[in-house]
Amino acid sequence: MSRLFVYGTLQSGQPQGALLAACSRVPASTRGQLYALPAGYPALVPGGTDQVFGQLVEPVDERLLGVLDHYEGVAEGLYRRVEVEVDVGLRRQVAWTYVMDHPESRGGLRLPDGRWRGVVRR
Repeated sequence: MSRLFVYGTLQSGQPQGALLAACSRVPASTRGQLYALPAGYPALVPGGTDQVFGQLVEPVDERLLGVLDHYEGVAEGLYRRVEVEVDVGLRRQVAWTYVMDHPESRGGLRLPDGRWRGVVRR
């Protein structure tokens, strides 16, 4: 079983949050830059000193990660699944997340506060 850091459409209350409905979630953050893409979803570039805020989701099994890889377009090269350090309160943990190379080349606009505010479902 694995952990997954989500920061966009997979967060609870977002369009694809139901894919992870059976998992527990806690607020979390990681180092990186967050971009809003014109297609209506965010992209994370890991590293640096800025914070990106989201949720740490667990447990996530390999089968579910395969479904998420398909959803995130890993085979097509849209996103890559990588491990990052995630801060949960005072603890630091390692988790998978989905990152994009050069989101600005896809029209991405940097979100300096590190928070994606996409569609909110009620």
